[in-house]
Amino acid sequence: ASMWLGELVWRDFYFQVLANFPHVVDGAFKPEYDQIAWEHGALAHTRFAAWCQGCTGYPLVDAAMAQLNQTGYMHNRLRMVAGSFLVKHLGIDWRWGERYFAEKLNDFDLSANNGGWQWVSSSGCDAQPYFRIFNPISQSEKFDTQGKFIKRYVPQLAGLDASQIHAPWRAKPVDLAAAGVVLGRHYPQPIVDHAQARAQTLDRYAVVRKGLQASTSDVQ
Repeated sequence: ASMWLGELVWRDFYFQVLANFPHVVDGAFKPEYDQIAWEHGALAHTRFAAWCQGCTGYPLVDAAMAQLNQTGYMHNRLRMVAGSFLVKHLGIDWRWGERYFAEKLNDFDLSANNGGWQWVSSSGCDAQPYFRIFNPISQSEKFDTQGKFIKRYVPQLAGLDASQIHAPWRAKPVDLAAAGVVLGRHYPQPIVDHAQARAQTLDRYAVVRKGLQASTSDVQ
């Protein structure tokens, strides 16, 4: 009951944000976040397509996207993980993901979808701080410990055990062979490195930090 009430509170909260700050429909709730330079061009479109298709090489993200594409639904935890991956690993504008979810979700609501995407991009009201970047591997190990969800939606990895399935590129070649998995053929290699992506995101968001510091200086 408390979980249900909590979800209703979030729904009404996002209703109020949209009603009172309509600029969030096409821009950041916090204007300084509109200064971020997102990835663009062919690489961005290629990576976005990989994310949409569940071909990022990160099993939990890919399983989440497969669930969305197949059922029109995605668990809230997965929405946070998949959304954060798009924005903070691939450096892609949160509005691209927002539009894709709007097309696919059977429970789509403009205010909630917008609020969720601004939350993962740190640009929204009461959003997570920009330096909080979900690690898709540790999230997978924590919330899908045995890899059951991954095995359901990424069946080509079903032969891997729980110690390997969250990051198959770390598995021993003999174990991959035993599971019938050839990375790059049956399942993609990671399209980005987590540590490098995290560092690039902190650099990308530095413009926000500088803007906030400048604003504080002006007030003083």
